[in-house]
Amino acid sequence: MSTAADAGPATPFLIRPLGWVGRLILSVVSYVGGVALLTLGAAGRTLAARPRDERSRELPGFVLTMSRQISWMLVVGIPLVGLVHVAMGSFLSMQAYYGSTFIDGTGAVVGVGLLRNLGGLMSGMTLSGILAARMIPELRRLARHPDPGDDAPLPVAVRLAGPRIVAAGVACLLLSLWGVAVGTVVGWQAAVSMMGLPTEMFFMMMFKMIWFRDVVGLVVKGMLYGMIPAAICCHEALRPSFREEAAARRHAAMHADAGAPLATPVFRATCLGIVAILLVNMSWFMLVYHAVPFYGPTLLKPPAR
Repeated sequence: MSTAADAGPATPFLIRPLGWVGRLILSVVSYVGGVALLTLGAAGRTLAARPRDERSRELPGFVLTMSRQISWMLVVGIPLVGLVHVAMGSFLSMQAYYGSTFIDGTGAVVGVGLLRNLGGLMSGMTLSGILAARMIPELRRLARHPDPGDDAPLPVAVRLAGPRIVAAGVACLLLSLWGVAVGTVVGWQAAVSMMGLPTEMFFMMMFKMIWFRDVVGLVVKGMLYGMIPAAICCHEALRPSFREEAAARRHAAMHADAGAPLATPVFRATCLGIVAILLVNMSWFMLVYHAVPFYGPTLLKPPAR
């Protein structure tokens, strides 16, 4: 019969927070490592050199899966991203109007603001929630019924994750371009109707203030804002702690989602995807824009010396 003394001395209350912090750090490192390993495994399987006959068998399936994933992402994402950027474009235009400072530069405020930051950022955040809601249930269903011959869980996870991560990157780039276009058109119409700003002035100032690095940033960040949340969703759906096989070995009570309420991983993947997007956005500005002497063209007069 066990006693309280057999359990060992209790942890002092004052140092318990150290244990909480340690467990949190280990959980974060483990989670990030799992996402990274799954992504690297998917990239390695996609890019690794294989015999010609094996490539000929895998390529059609990869392309077909990727095209199907891109299709539903665009079908669901285009109206939502467009609605978000209607608000963004009108807000930026009215901000210039009510500020009464950069009325002639409204095109720069709207176009460059969307192209440099808000277009990709808001599209990625919108897509993050879409991916979590659709991808996690789909992957859990597919992981419960792998193809014959796939005995190890890693090849199954890698094969399922690869085309979806690539598809999310392509879809997010296209949605970012769509969002910038919608927001610019709405901002232009708001500037013309509310401020009487000539169309030529709007677009002239917009193109005058755009840098090449803004276009490159939209392409790079647009793809990352889709691929990172997709990798998180794949890891959330396919990580071993949520597999039915592991739960059965522990004699756990089972239900269709391997013991985890579906809302929990969907919510967690959405939040983590948004946090990852914000971190990438902040890092891009610190490493690309702030790493050079000049941030970019500006409408402000240089300070007097």
